[in-house]
Amino acid sequence: MKNDTKHAISDKMPELVGRAYQYHLRGLNAKEIGKLIDTNPRTVQRWIAQYKFAENAAPTPLKQRAYNLYQKGLSYTAIAKALRKSRSMVYYYIRELRENDNAAVKG
Repeated sequence: MKNDTKHAISDKMPELVGRAYQYHLRGLNAKEIGKLIDTNPRTVQRWIAQYKFAENAAPTPLKQRAYNLYQKGLSYTAIAKALRKSRSMVYYYIRELRENDNAAVKG
């Protein structure tokens, strides 16, 4: 699921910027990206700021992703398959976050 979102974001960018974004997701810096795509590193830095690479690349914790899918109505089995985790692990993730939500509402 996470990769689908990242690819959808890069699809909205020009091709060269999308390639730079994919390299950025792999942890490369502007100088390294510039060498790989034959572009000035300063240009890559501007793209990083303009297209907000850092904000788009911030990973959502696995527990939160499981809970978000649960709130959308997916079954534990479907969530487990999407996250590549066991069904029981997904159950524990969701249970923990539901308890936290219930405690916040009561408190």
